Amino acid sequence: MDNKNDEITIIDILDLIKRYFKYLLSKWVIICIFGFAGALVGLTASFVVKPQYTAHLSFALIEKNSGGGLADLASSFGFAGMIGNNNGAFSGDNLLEIIKSRYAIEKTLLTPITYKKKEKNLVELYIDVYDLQKEWKKNKKVDLSQIKFPIGQSRNTFTRIQDSILLTISNEIIEKKNLTIARKDKKVSIVNVDFRSINEDFSKIFIEQLMKQTYDFYKETKIAQSKSNIQMMQHTADSIKSLYDAALYKSAGISQININQALQYAAVPRIKHERDAQIYGSVYAEVLKNLETLKLDLARETPLVQVIDTPTYPLKKEKLGKVKGIVIGGFLGALLIVSYLIGTLYYKEIFIKKTT
Repeated sequence: MDNKNDEITIIDILDLIKRYFKYLLSKWVIICIFGFAGALVGLTASFVVKPQYTAHLSFALIEKNSGGGLADLASSFGFAGMIGNNNGAFSGDNLLEIIKSRYAIEKTLLTPITYKKKEKNLVELYIDVYDLQKEWKKNKKVDLSQIKFPIGQSRNTFTRIQDSILLTISNEIIEKKNLTIARKDKKVSIVNVDFRSINEDFSKIFIEQLMKQTYDFYKETKIAQSKSNIQMMQHTADSIKSLYDAALYKSAGISQININQALQYAAVPRIKHERDAQIYGSVYAEVLKNLETLKLDLARETPLVQVIDTPTYPLKKEKLGKVKGIVIGGFLGALLIVSYLIGTLYYKEIFIKKTT
């Protein structure tokens, strides 16, 4: 084989381009027809495709570390290991993952709202906005048109169909990337959350409820152990107070004091109860002091979310305009037929070359 014959030069490439260009010029009528057809499709799409409304919200997460006194105090009362750094699974960047998790989205969809003077779960507003019942009526296997999500229905009592619908809607929101979360800068704790839908009201309500549900879940998870410790400490304080009150009543019940040596022995139980009352009183005062310390540390540990921007009407609207639809449709139509013509010509040339 002669390698020189296999080499492709710039002249060959230019000659190929000229030949293909002349070929396309000879087919200009067909290209124009397809371009015009594409423009008509684009124009039609500008009327059919519904506009998208984007709700924007930004916030700053302020995480406060609990003081060392909380861990030391818990350790002194036998709660060692219960208090630790809760920043593991629910801190920083992981909060972003919680916002777009299926749990948070489902929780948001099951939030009751009042819309146009009617109370319903947010998931039913989604069904109305996207006219899903119309699509469900076409399903001949299963009748989904009568499926409802009543307010107050326990999540554990959902039917298989309800679970399936909720899962499908959640996946639609996640997979179509209608919900986007991004940190403005790794060095800055400001987070931007955007949600897009075809209904302005739904976009605004959804992003507000999503933020609320996420923060409630995040906060409760962060302080769950601290709240448990406070409850245990409160129980201890209540128990000691009961013992202290009982000792006081018993001491008051033995009130006779007589200088007669024979009766002095009768005063011994009273003295013991008075001593018990003093001990319980001292311990109770210390427990109350420590309980207040735990409550202060809980306040320091509770994370705060400072909302910076909230969605306000009118929301950002993205619509396929007539001119944009015509340009995009015409370009795609022309590109489609040009690709087909070049591909056909190239195939014919290769086929002829092989046969010869």
